[in-house]
Formats: sequence, structure tokens, C-alpha cells
Amino acid sequence: MKRFVVAAALAASAAVAEEKAGAAAAAMPQPPEQMSVEKWFVGTWNCKGQQHAGPMGPEMKTSSKLDMKLELAGFWLQVKGTMAAGPMKGKEMFEGFASWDGSQHIRYDFNPGGVTKLTTKGWDGDKLVFEGDGTMGDKKMAIKHTITKRGDNEFGSVFESDGKPMVEETCTRGAKATAAAAPAAK
Repeated sequence: MKRFVVAAALAASAAVAEEKAGAAAAAMPQPPEQMSVEKWFVGTWNCKGQQHAGPMGPEMKTSSKLDMKLELAGFWLQVKGTMAAGPMKGKEMFEGFASWDGSQHIRYDFNPGGVTKLTTKGWDGDKLVFEGDGTMGDKKMAIKHTITKRGDNEFGSVFESDGKPMVEETCTRGAKATAAAAPAAK
């Protein structure tokens, strides 16, 4: 009888240990700490500025709304850009996704007729500089996107194509949003 009790206790103990191990294995992975760069952008941003004449069209004033949120368990920042004025008012003009690939921040921007792949190592003080390549139709171009943080609720955004300014904007957080934690300066 004693052997039966000892065997039952060992079996129950093993079952509990196996159950705990299975629960630990099923836990969702956590986003890396480097995603704090993307977390700062979460919310709605209103942007105004200037588009220079070039591959995106003629020179004109710009006005857009950016909606940014973390998706896929916090591993990706989704960005949707919608025009807030002009003939394309209310139309989504691009959608992008940003994440950390283990060595750098990587971003993909998709727009009608084009795609851009950009990378950055992260914040350098108040600047975040993405560089990479893009296509618009059959034209390939070098793209640089410089974001300059101006406090908790504003940033400057400058897109360059083949070394020439393409779009320059100032973006402010939507009225109902609250400032996220400031990124750590390197």
C-alpha cells in the first residue's frame, strides 16, 4: 500500500511539473526593448507642410492624419496615412509597418504605385534617421526620412528622394492623446 501511495504521489508531481512546463512554453513572446522607439509614436498625429515638385507630383501644401498603433502582440507599429485636405481628402495614401529585426529598426511603407524599405539604428538625441530604397512605378530611388522630436507631442518629418527634399511636415499629437514616454537618448 505504501508503494502505491508513493507511486501515486510521484505521478501527480510529474503531471503538475509537466503542466507548468507546457504553460511556460505556450506563453506569448514579448517584444524586444528596442520597440520603445516605435511606442513613442502610438496615437493620432496631424501633419501639415510642403511637398516639393518631384516624383510624387507638383509642389503643394500638405495636410494629413497619421494613425499609429502597435499590432501583432506589440511587435509591429502600424502606420496609416490619410490625406486631410485637397483632392485626395479622406483617402488613405500609405500604410507602413515598423519593427526591430534583431540588429536595427526596419520599416516598410506601401503607397499607390510604390513601396519603400527603410532602416535605422534608433534615436540619436532627438533625431531618428531612416534610410533605404523605394520604388514609384518603375523608378527606383534612394530615400531618407529624418524625424526630429520636438517635445512629447510634436515632430518634424523630412523625406528626401535621391538627396533632394520631397516632403517637409510638422506633426502634432491629436488633442485627445497623451504624450508617451520620451525615447531614451543614445
